[in-house]
Amino acid sequence: MKGQTLAELFERSFDLVGVIRADRYMSEAAKSQKAIPNPPYPAMVVLGLAYPKRELNHSKTHLVPSFYTFGNDYHLILHNRIDNVMKDLPYAYWAGVDNHQHDERLAARLAGLGFFGKNQLIINEIYGSYIFLAIAFVDVSLESEHILGVNDGCGGCSVCIKACPANALSEQGYEQERCISHFNQSKQPLTDREIRLNHSLFGCDVCQVVCPKNKEKGKLTHPEFKSSGKEKVAVDDLFKLSNSAFNDKYGDMAYAWRGKTILMRNALTLLLKQKNPQYNDLIEQSIKTHQASWYVKTAKKILRKLRTYEKL
Repeated sequence: MKGQTLAELFERSFDLVGVIRADRYMSEAAKSQKAIPNPPYPAMVVLGLAYPKRELNHSKTHLVPSFYTFGNDYHLILHNRIDNVMKDLPYAYWAGVDNHQHDERLAARLAGLGFFGKNQLIINEIYGSYIFLAIAFVDVSLESEHILGVNDGCGGCSVCIKACPANALSEQGYEQERCISHFNQSKQPLTDREIRLNHSLFGCDVCQVVCPKNKEKGKLTHPEFKSSGKEKVAVDDLFKLSNSAFNDKYGDMAYAWRGKTILMRNALTLLLKQKNPQYNDLIEQSIKTHQASWYVKTAKKILRKLRTYEKL
């Protein structure tokens, strides 16, 4: 099959589609010494779906995650679109969205969906970096590949490097452990530095928002990403709802995939920034009942500081 033919099937459902041979992807991965599993099938379809930029502010009662989590959970949206394309085709396939061992950004660069920016994101000339990526390995042999054209790069721009609050970016690359989006999604106690730096209930948008390539980008083009009313999370829900009840209410949001406890811990850092002691009793109760030691350690540290604001 020609890559163009396979691409045409997906272009009805995705904004960006490239098709490459899986062995070329593996060869490039080996050059960069990336440890990834062997592809299950010989053709690799690389997909991009644009999402909108929307910025909301925290309040005393509701907290806001990164805007890429707004609307319905993109993991489900992209998987559903892939499944709908493949359901009538006589080919076996395997699909992945975000949470898997393959390197989506490497695949996207090889397929020409965009260039690899200094902010560690794939940047496309039409959609900027506001694109969700997905891959599908398909059990067909390719006569030819279908690669999109990329004639762009960051050049001498270093806006994202200068703007990164955590100094995770540099001209030499990226220090993942310093990245806010990395540590506020990790199940671990937060250091004093991380508590001070965190500004989001989940993730971090700074390096995207400041990027000149994203100017005038991030329009709403797909109905699944319309606001659902759950873009802000009630602090009461974090500390009063059971895990099951929280999932019933928020489980279809992308920020919920790491679990409620991650959001509770990150909420503590935001309440401290607000000097907001109104949830102190709920925090204390959570410390007594919670099983995750990494949460308890961070909560005790922050609660001590929040107690000092109770009589102000």
